[in-house]
Amino acid sequence: MIEAIDIHKSFGPLEVLRGISLKVDPSEVVCLIGPSGSGKSTLLRCLNLLEQPDKGTIKLNGEQVYFDWIEGRKVPHGAKRIARVRTRLGMVFQEFNLFPHLTVLKNIIEAPVHVLGMERAAAIEKAMTLLARVGLADKANAYPDQLSGGQRQRTAIARALAMDPIAMLFDEPTSALDPELVHEVLEVMRQLSADGMTMIIVTHEMNFARQVARRVIFMDEGRIVEEDTPERVFEHPREARTRSFIKTIVNR
Repeated sequence: MIEAIDIHKSFGPLEVLRGISLKVDPSEVVCLIGPSGSGKSTLLRCLNLLEQPDKGTIKLNGEQVYFDWIEGRKVPHGAKRIARVRTRLGMVFQEFNLFPHLTVLKNIIEAPVHVLGMERAAAIEKAMTLLARVGLADKANAYPDQLSGGQRQRTAIARALAMDPIAMLFDEPTSALDPELVHEVLEVMRQLSADGMTMIIVTHEMNFARQVARRVIFMDEGRIVEEDTPERVFEHPREARTRSFIKTIVNR
């Protein structure tokens, strides 16, 4: 489904990703955990080409995407081909990234209409179905600044789902929320998991990772230190660095 092979990324002299390789199967939920600055969000952004990897290969359903390496030189694919791939990977950000001047409904139909060419009436019908799915059918005509943080994030999830992605990428989707609003976003994500959506989630919500992830990947200093089932990572970590991190999280 999604495969990253030997991904490297630097920002100036700072090496953020140091040879990351992972493979995510259809309907699998993978949670990326680790300290701030470990490269989790950068990896997610490379998978959706919001950041350009310096080295490595990304595949979607076995097809190499975004660029080819020819004689050691990165050759980008055409803009339309890249855009088509990116529509298949829904992205949900920490800070929502909604258009403040558009209503909830218009935020959701914007890309299906203007990127996919969907008829407006069909896009509206689909958007209303998605809003009901995330518990916001009564907020279609509200503006983002009239919503709580949890409602804005659920709107962002509905917006991503409107593009019919084959997988969803979540970059710390609850970290900007007040604690009492976190559960409503996580509940929507739990339902997506139950429905078989493939998801890669950068999260600090360890209980959520325990309950929903099929696999947990612990990253530190731009590398994958350990990956296994939630039970093994949280209860029986093999690596000393993982044990140290888990102990710190548990004792907070």
